[in-house]
Amino acid sequence: MAARPGIAVQALLLAAAMVQIVSQSCHADLLMKGINYAALSQQQQQAVGQTVSAQIAAETGMAAQDVMCKIFAGNYNAAWSPSQGRPPADAFLASLVNKCGSAEMVLGVFRGPQLQSKIVSALQSALANSGALIGTISII
Repeated sequence: MAARPGIAVQALLLAAAMVQIVSQSCHADLLMKGINYAALSQQQQQAVGQTVSAQIAAETGMAAQDVMCKIFAGNYNAAWSPSQGRPPADAFLASLVNKCGSAEMVLGVFRGPQLQSKIVSALQSALANSGALIGTISII
C-alpha cells in the first residue's frame, strides 16, 4: 500500500525539524571582572578561549570541537549582545556551542555555580603570571 502524500510530507518536515535542532548553535556569554584584557597577548587570548572551551565541553558533555570561546574587552559590542545596557565588565567571554539541542540547558549550565567556579579557577591558573590579573576574577 502506498503512503499517502500527506504522511510523506509530514515525515519530511519532521526530519527537517530534527536536523535543524541537531545543527543549532547557541551563544552563551560571560561578563568578567578582574582581567585586564589589554594586557593579554594574542597567545594568551587564545589560551583563555581554549581553557574555557574545555571547561564548558566537560561540564555540558559536548565534544570539545563543538565549543568555541573567545575573550574580548568588557565593552565589546557584539551583534548578538550589544554593550549598551550591560553592566560594566573588564572582559567579555563569548561562547558558541554547536549542535546545541537545548539553549535552556546550556544557559542553565552557564548560570550554575559549578561551571563558573571551574572557569574562574582555570583562568586564575592560566593567567597567574601574565600581568593581566587586576584582582580576583569574578563572573558578573
